[in-house]
Amino acid sequence: MKYILFMFSLFLTLNLFGQVNESYELTKDSDTLYYFKYEKPIIEKLKLIKPEENKNFFRFSSDKYYLELSDESNKYIIYADEIWDNIKTGETFIKQIDLTKSQINEIKKVIDSLRINEIPTDKQIEKWKFGYDGITYKLEFKNEKVYSYKHYWTPGSQDKFTESDLINFFVTEIDKIIEYQKNREKFVTEVPYFTWTRDGVSWNAVKNLNSENYSEYKKYRKLKRKQFKNKL
Repeated sequence: MKYILFMFSLFLTLNLFGQVNESYELTKDSDTLYYFKYEKPIIEKLKLIKPEENKNFFRFSSDKYYLELSDESNKYIIYADEIWDNIKTGETFIKQIDLTKSQINEIKKVIDSLRINEIPTDKQIEKWKFGYDGITYKLEFKNEKVYSYKHYWTPGSQDKFTESDLINFFVTEIDKIIEYQKNREKFVTEVPYFTWTRDGVSWNAVKNLNSENYSEYKKYRKLKRKQFKNKL
């Protein structure tokens, strides 16, 4: 009986694994180690399209925002994970900004004109330099069963060469089109936490601390912690 259960479990595991792998084909210039280690949990948290889903999409993301174009929705998301007592509380504030038709068309024109999908991931560009601090930009394309995932570490700190110039221009143009700076400033005023992070990458003190509002917020956090423990 144990043997039968083991074989059934093994069959089920292999079958599911096979289904996931057959759902899309990776391009040769993709770098998915980074995706599965860092990106997948964020994609799930923000409820964005996964590559194994039967959906076409384009996604451009970084520590700043996650922008996604698809037949279902065209948007970008800025989010903040709350920090309290130097640890993440598990609470996340998510702001979705829907793109206008004009913005969508402009973004598509930039993608096509720069032929951005033809640029290989940074590890395959000989001149691309790497470091510990900085910002990584990610580009994802899914068309039918073909999926591409590439990333570029801090294009602004690279020497001037074709690929770095194209990625730098792309980043600047997209930020302009979606009015990122204006929306980021508004987002910061709306975050309901004293301190927050974006998956451990960056953090900000959002509200001015004083004895009155800090004490009030401390009571709120204590209550939330008690409610969480009662659920366990």
